[in-house]
Amino acid sequence: MKKTYKRVLATSMSAALAMTSMVPAFAKTTDGSISSREEKNAELSMNLATQGMVLLENNNNVLPIASSGNVALFGGGAAKTVKGGTGSGDVNQRSVTTVWDGFKNAGYTITSESWLKEFSDYYDKETGGSSGGLWGSPKVEDTLISDAQIEEAKQGGTTTAVYVIARNSGEFTDRLNAEGDYQLWSNEEENLKKVAANFDNVIVVLNVGGIIDTKFFHEIEGLDSLLLMSQAGMRGGDAVVKVLNGEVTPSGKLTDTWAVNYEDYSSSEGFGANDENVTQEEYTDDIYVGYRYFDTFNVTPAYEFGYGLSYTDFNIDVKDVTVDEENVTVDVRVTNVGEKYAGKEVVEVYFSAPDGALEKPYQELATYGKTDTLAPGESQELTLSYATTEMSSYSQDLAAYVMENGDYVVRVGNSSRNTSVEAVINLDSNKVTEQLSNQMVQDEAIETLSNEGATPYTYEGEAEEIAKAERFELDANAIKVENNASEYDDESVISYVYEGSDYTVVDQEANPRYTKAPSGSNTTPSQLIEPYEETIQVVEKTKENPTLLDVYQGTVTMEELLASLSIEEMSYIVEGLGWGGGSEPIVGAQANSVKGAAGETTSRYYESRKIPNTVLADGPAGIRITQSYKENDTTYYQYCTAFPIGTLIAQSWDKDVAKQFGEAIGEEMLEMGVTMWLAPGMNIHRNPLCGRNFEYYSEDPLVAGVTAASTTLGVQSNEGIGVTIKHYAGNNQENNRNAVNNTITERALREIYLKGFEIAVKTANPMAIMTSYNLNNSMPAADDYDLCTDIPRGEWGFNGLIMTDWGGGQSTPVNSMHAGNDLIMPGGSSKSIAKATGVTLPLGDLQKATRNVLNVIMDSTQFKKIGAENGVEVEIGKFTESAGLGLFLAATKSEVTSVNKTALQIAVDVASNITEEELENVVPAVANELKAALEEAKAILENATADQETVDASFDRLATAIQMLDFIKGDKAALRSFIAKVENIVEKEYTPATWTAFAAALETGNK
Repeated sequence: MKKTYKRVLATSMSAALAMTSMVPAFAKTTDGSISSREEKNAELSMNLATQGMVLLENNNNVLPIASSGNVALFGGGAAKTVKGGTGSGDVNQRSVTTVWDGFKNAGYTITSESWLKEFSDYYDKETGGSSGGLWGSPKVEDTLISDAQIEEAKQGGTTTAVYVIARNSGEFTDRLNAEGDYQLWSNEEENLKKVAANFDNVIVVLNVGGIIDTKFFHEIEGLDSLLLMSQAGMRGGDAVVKVLNGEVTPSGKLTDTWAVNYEDYSSSEGFGANDENVTQEEYTDDIYVGYRYFDTFNVTPAYEFGYGLSYTDFNIDVKDVTVDEENVTVDVRVTNVGEKYAGKEVVEVYFSAPDGALEKPYQELATYGKTDTLAPGESQELTLSYATTEMSSYSQDLAAYVMENGDYVVRVGNSSRNTSVEAVINLDSNKVTEQLSNQMVQDEAIETLSNEGATPYTYEGEAEEIAKAERFELDANAIKVENNASEYDDESVISYVYEGSDYTVVDQEANPRYTKAPSGSNTTPSQLIEPYEETIQVVEKTKENPTLLDVYQGTVTMEELLASLSIEEMSYIVEGLGWGGGSEPIVGAQANSVKGAAGETTSRYYESRKIPNTVLADGPAGIRITQSYKENDTTYYQYCTAFPIGTLIAQSWDKDVAKQFGEAIGEEMLEMGVTMWLAPGMNIHRNPLCGRNFEYYSEDPLVAGVTAASTTLGVQSNEGIGVTIKHYAGNNQENNRNAVNNTITERALREIYLKGFEIAVKTANPMAIMTSYNLNNSMPAADDYDLCTDIPRGEWGFNGLIMTDWGGGQSTPVNSMHAGNDLIMPGGSSKSIAKATGVTLPLGDLQKATRNVLNVIMDSTQFKKIGAENGVEVEIGKFTESAGLGLFLAATKSEVTSVNKTALQIAVDVASNITEEELENVVPAVANELKAALEEAKAILENATADQETVDASFDRLATAIQMLDFIKGDKAALRSFIAKVENIVEKEYTPATWTAFAAALETGNK
């Protein structure tokens, strides 16, 4: 049945804006009708989905299909379309539009209804009608298509068939390189063969959250087109039909390398359970992840990183490259040279760094940009820049980022294997570009991949391009050295007390602290936490029972508030409340709670300390809270939007798409009363079998960082709310995720696994970070001072709060708070924290965590509200301030222009009508010039890539040649007229050579 989205404004919206001082009230709604916000964001979800779908194959230009008519539709993903993955990344939306729905909504006649209904019934029977719930993902093999069902589908002369392959995954469990997951089911293969043999035009749609084996497309004869739909949110069915029929031209690009065989991935042998060891993961692939591996070791992929086709063609013309010690800038003109379809194109800029003491991948993505929609013949200029020092590599020996001397090659194109060399930059000597200090030291030596002896990818003409490219000389001494080494000291802590306090420092020798050893692990024993110095600082007491509002108003210091808070009070402040709250009463008439949210901070001190609670909600594809619930016999509604998964958003390669997504999330957070969104997820796609890859963005840290930062900027454009970037760091495996230990080099951590987080923190100022469950180099992520303090706060300037994931894996609150992990989620440890304080937990560690939590609360919508209740006008917006993406992705676009060839066409028409007889009386040189100018003009009219400057120059030449036809052989009248016009030309306005030639010609003419 066709979905309609009524324009009904929920009564809650007017109530939510009714408070004074523009303070949101988060009123519940009893109106279950579709609100205007729901309708608007569902439409946005659909539009965003169209921007990240990737056209992988289009043989014989089968796509786009006709905008109406018959379609035979098959495949489990057609009837049971997967909107997104499971777990905290799921969303409790109102409805989902399947691909089946999408075709019907668009007015198509579906000729395969009997198979679709048969499979739907079978699926419901096998699953009990469930989509899998929060933590499950049912796998149901497609039923075989019978001969009778094929004949029915061919009725009415149906020639086009669409087969939708669906896959899903989620938290807790990794995928398998097996049938029904990475590989096709046998029934899917048989069905595809049968469909391919019976229909002229066969399109395969991949409704998947991650990579699958696509060899079937080339092995089964008769398959024409392959479209990566991905998991496209609640309106995905409508979105994919718009792409299939050409209403939207596909413009997405892959954010991962799709291998021919799973074994081609550098991490495949030891990943997860592949080596029957899920407790220890050795990152032997080191820096060679994704295309960095495939290109360096010349492994041919099925589809390369950055790849994606269109229904039209584009010309990418590099107009200029400039280089200095600060930036590399590439000016590109992109022209739609197709004849029928409008579309968008992505321009990707890569660099290849020279090997030295540090070996390098073949190439790395430096920056990128995407055009607006260009109609045939239209052009747009992009200016793409990146910091010169981004071509540095991390040296563990020097504890610094270094550019080594040699040639740096700049490449420009629209995929990692479709580029041309546009510049070569020679650095005269080695240069340290950023001085740091080594962190997260490797727990044991492992043998990592080396490019020694490897023959990298190349292409025909590459050597010639490098030889002919413009060269730039770069003086290493001109490059500025950044000293960003952390000044934080994990060997000391300050505890604040009032005069006369009986608190004494912790005797750490008598009460040593250890990390928690993972159960079942023989390689990761518990680690002794080295003792550190605790200093007591006495704070003057100026007010009895000061409040957080007092701190905001400046009447007391934060230190005094901390000294005044009891250990019990602080133990609750740094402890969250569990899955959706309810573990303690809501205190205060205005305290906020959201049914179904992932957690809250405490509301115990709403009245006494003016500390409001804040609400935290999942997840990366939208706000996951309860759809509706009853309270005192009244039903309340809180429907949110299921947006496309993170990978699809990233596949748009468009920071504006990610920002629009974030803005919509922020709107729903404000409406529902959510302060912190537990997203975006931004771990690296190290291996395609990670069950949670759908939440994350890419194998490349720049794409991951820019997409997360753009989303953050969108969310936090709304004051008083913020994001929680996660899972920090190294969450690349779901099997045994709570206890797996990653042994990994610091270089790989900094260049691959932390880089995206660095980009997001430096450019977008996220409100919070969530640590991961896993251990890195034998240290639980949440307990790692290097990871939680030195790197984000000491090096990147992070000023928000850091929280554990729910349960914290192998971390312990005592160790986590010293490390700089401020909020222990989801709660339940407050009594143990209070009991440990002064024994194994220094007071100062508890106070440090409390300070960081309170600093974030002071910039929340809830704090603004509590201020209004107490007559204090609170200004918030600290987290709306950011450096912006220019630090890592400086991309600007000109206005879209089209080349006007009208005048040139008129000149060609005039010149073409001049006969040979008419030219017989013309001076030969003039006749020859006319013919040459006419041929050039005709060629330029045919050249779809010709820019306006070239067209105008051709017109000037042809028009001048036409005007010169007055020069008739033996007729001096035209010559006398020309001499009269030019004999008063002033010599000083011309160069000596030009003037000499002109004077000689003038003298000859006069004679």
